Amino acid sequence: MKHFFLSILVCTIFPMTIQAQGSMTVMFYNTENLFDTVDNPEKADDEFTPEGSYRWSAGRYWAKLNSLSKVIAAVDEDTAPALVGLAEVENDTVLSDLTSRAALREAGYRFVMTDSPDRRGIDVALLYRRTFFQYISHECIRVDLSPQGGSPTRDILHVTGRLENHDTLDVYVCHWPSRIGGEKETEPLRMIAAGRVRQSVDSVFSVRRKPYVIIMGDLNEGPDSPAVRQGLGAAPYASDPDMEDRHLMTMMDCLEDGSYKYQGSWDCYDQFVVSASLMNGLGCTGAHDVRICAFDFLLEDDDTYGGLKPKRTYNGRRHQGGCSDHLPVCMTISF
Repeated sequence: MKHFFLSILVCTIFPMTIQAQGSMTVMFYNTENLFDTVDNPEKADDEFTPEGSYRWSAGRYWAKLNSLSKVIAAVDEDTAPALVGLAEVENDTVLSDLTSRAALREAGYRFVMTDSPDRRGIDVALLYRRTFFQYISHECIRVDLSPQGGSPTRDILHVTGRLENHDTLDVYVCHWPSRIGGEKETEPLRMIAAGRVRQSVDSVFSVRRKPYVIIMGDLNEGPDSPAVRQGLGAAPYASDPDMEDRHLMTMMDCLEDGSYKYQGSWDCYDQFVVSASLMNGLGCTGAHDVRICAFDFLLEDDDTYGGLKPKRTYNGRRHQGGCSDHLPVCMTISF
């Protein structure tokens, strides 16, 4: 992995041609098994209880929350991110506990989240700061995988809000089906998830005069995968800087490094996909400076494959106190 000793990897997408008066940071982070310590009898969360196989104690839970809060605070040196998409969070209890940590308390985060049929009970959520993003509405979009024999999975979260300049922003937070069972074998499941997002985005495109859309999440696919290119219909960011507003463009193509490492290979599964209206510099609001936040304290030596890797909370069943097996990604929105 080239130059991973840098604490933050930055890619400027297009020179901004708009006259920006303000900006905010948007972040996404797969928190890897952010469970509370209480057993939910309706979900398969028994492993993450004090009596479970991970011995998930109150002390370990609060330590993880403190670490995650410091990661979120560190993403923007000047102020906490305005929007934070999260994956693998169990319920509103863990979000209330997270946002009350010292590192985040003054940011005044509010949040919305899904309540999915996922058997383990993990969901996606969006934290937002009302100074930057005035909440209007949200919906949870069900992803039915049964036509392809898939198990119940995470809903997609769609949140609509208004920015400081009064532009409307539609935000989607995703955690598409995993690759467990094989990449090719599970690809149809992610195609279904991509199609559900696209269906909703098309509805937004049909009613917004100037649609501003951000899709963020752990897609379990790279930016050039069939699920992103065909299923979601997202073009490479550099393909046409003058693309019409009502198209989707990926933002991670220019990054040589990834946010997730599996068997020695880095992949960029954690992504931002945006409407072309945020990229072509013709509107009042624009997206730029996408980056992978590879902070030193999130990494450890990869003794098996060499280089570095994200430091997980558990290595097998051994607790080692890291944050996640993913690295956070973020970008800047100027308005």
